[in-house]
Amino acid sequence: MGTVVVCVAVFVVAVVLGVVFVRGGQAAFNERFPPISDAEFLAKCKPGTNPEVALKVRRMVAEYFAVAYDRVAPEMTFIEDIGAD
Repeated sequence: MGTVVVCVAVFVVAVVLGVVFVRGGQAAFNERFPPISDAEFLAKCKPGTNPEVALKVRRMVAEYFAVAYDRVAPEMTFIEDIGAD
């Protein structure tokens, strides 16, 4: 019975630490990438970028990586900022 209690306690601590870690990471992400409009997004793109294509890619990245659409920015990196590896 003592082993079960220890296992449950370890599991609960791991879940709590996981939640704290994820929320902390989410807060840092939200601070680094505040919501921006489509116009602001396009203004950050390289000159000559096709606006329709840029916004379509933005929408696809948001959907595929489950990131809020208004937080997807041209300067993001897939591995470091979104966590895709």
